[in-house]
Amino acid sequence: MLIGVAGMVGTGKTTLTRALAARFGLQLALESVDDNPWLESFYGGGSDEMRAYALHLQLHFLATRFASMRRMRGLGGSWILDRTWYEDAEVFARGLHEQGLMSTPEWTLYRRLYAELLHSPAARPPKLLIYLHGPLDVIVDRIHTRGRPKERDTGIEYWSTLHARYSSWITDFQHCPVLALDVREYDLMTDAGAIEEIAGRVRLQLEGELPQTELWPAVSRRRVFA
Repeated sequence: MLIGVAGMVGTGKTTLTRALAARFGLQLALESVDDNPWLESFYGGGSDEMRAYALHLQLHFLATRFASMRRMRGLGGSWILDRTWYEDAEVFARGLHEQGLMSTPEWTLYRRLYAELLHSPAARPPKLLIYLHGPLDVIVDRIHTRGRPKERDTGIEYWSTLHARYSSWITDFQHCPVLALDVREYDLMTDAGAIEEIAGRVRLQLEGELPQTELWPAVSRRRVFA
């Protein structure tokens, strides 16, 4: 079984993913960006460099994501995933095309590869997608107070565009059931009871499918992909 956690930066995806993994004894798959060799080239220069390396950047993310999914399927068991492959393609790669940083032929090639990968056994849809959302001003405020230095220094225009893309994406999302959580109602950083309330809602959605280890500590048995 697979649960996906989706949402833009600042919504608390990683915090929630870790908390639910511990609560339900799920194996944990965290997003990894630091091992992408194209990041420095993409962000290290101006718009010309971004156009030159946008496709390389996104193809690496896509290949890494599906390699992780293939390993998870081979290991078996129940997993929770911090960010999904759907977002990689349908929010971020599409956004680069819309910004003119990925040409139409490059975007067409990327979409062809993504479509083929979606038909692979590793890409079976999650049983549930937990979608974290909230007003732009609330999310940006959290980024400024809790985010990484590079995130805090990013201009509001970027976050506004990303927020709009996520809203459009989730409106049309049909791959699996969605549990939408407003971040104004669940602040895992300050509310100790929030995880129990969210866990209860997840349990209702996945009755009978969660691991039967919920009442026992399961942290030592979890595998982590980062």
